[in-house]
Amino acid sequence: MAKNDNDQILKGLLDTLVLSTLSEHENYGFGIKEALRTQLGEDAEVVKEATLYPLLHRLERRELLLSYRQPGERGTPRKYYKITQAGLTYLNQQTESWRQVLSLLERTIFKES
Repeated sequence: MAKNDNDQILKGLLDTLVLSTLSEHENYGFGIKEALRTQLGEDAEVVKEATLYPLLHRLERRELLLSYRQPGERGTPRKYYKITQAGLTYLNQQTESWRQVLSLLERTIFKES
């Protein structure tokens, strides 16, 4: 599979992972990155700042997220993100799609010998 193909798969997966993380609670960029790092463990390198922030902005433009500013611990405002109802609906659709992909892979490529 070409690198661009992998990039497209990861892009779709990262959208779902970010929305899933924000469905649990609102968070700011670095907090989202850390939550994903904890969830992904050794695969955390797929979430780069150069990928995460444009992804957040894209999801916000699509009205799947809302953002607001809140003072940080050091007084510098942080941009927090909150999932919208449209974001929850999209997350549920994407989660079902990923379940179908997993089921297909388990029945074909990953089937036990």
